[in-house]
Amino acid sequence: MRVLLVGASGFIGRSIATKAPEHFELTGTYHRNKPNLERIELEQFNFLDASIDWSLIVKKYDCIIIAARANGNTESSRNEVSRQANNAFTRFIDAVRESQSKPFIVTVNGSLSYGECGEKLVQVDDQINPTGYARSYAIAEQPLRDFLTDGQEVAIIRAPWVIGAGSWFPMMYLHSNRIPIIGNGMQWMSLVSVDELAEYVWKTVESSKSGVLHPQLTYRCRQKEFADIVHEVTSKKTQRIGIVRRQRMEVQMRESVLASIRLDDGLANQSESQANRKRLNSLIEEIYTGFS
Repeated sequence: MRVLLVGASGFIGRSIATKAPEHFELTGTYHRNKPNLERIELEQFNFLDASIDWSLIVKKYDCIIIAARANGNTESSRNEVSRQANNAFTRFIDAVRESQSKPFIVTVNGSLSYGECGEKLVQVDDQINPTGYARSYAIAEQPLRDFLTDGQEVAIIRAPWVIGAGSWFPMMYLHSNRIPIIGNGMQWMSLVSVDELAEYVWKTVESSKSGVLHPQLTYRCRQKEFADIVHEVTSKKTQRIGIVRRQRMEVQMRESVLASIRLDDGLANQSESQANRKRLNSLIEEIYTGFS
């Protein structure tokens, strides 16, 4: 199977590339920084480029994985680049519709698209109500959601908090001398390791399963419990982030860290088990050892 991975140089994309089964013929794209990846062909590619002839790209592949996301430093810049991505993905979908080969599409998007969900166990058929960064990024995702609604072959993987050495985790929990408890710490965090997410992506490619999909979680817990686990590993003290400090955060960041999303991965309460807690503890130990 010939597979194109758009965004092979990113945090999630690199892991997807690394976990690629040997029987796939994988081509990965990067925009500026060429990743050091073995066994795959790499091509420089800016998916936002309006001059791209997507029909020439689409016809070469049996499956296209989209792990790239256009980022911005402010909400207005995120909205602007997401509108550009919306245009790019619209052209991409148009090319897929017109192609004879009709490649299977897998795209990785965030669970913040569901919005603030409180205590609810979030199902794959729940409506989206984006909060935080997803208020911008959902703009880019729209053509792919519409393609799925039309009954086409696309898998939208809603990834929760993806944890790894190159993720949000070191920045939020390791760089300072205190481990944050945000608000009352009762918001749900659904967590998946970047390697387990990558393996799930390839299972999806192999099964060609369409629809909105939730990956199997590494662990699901309250934010305070997550902070306690980090404390157990690092011995750093926890510190509550109250309303005054939260008001200093950029709006979309504040909404993101306060959103409670108890994602259903189809395994009932297994993702809240002690065995899964130990898995997360071991993962954090591994990351912290490399960090320190």
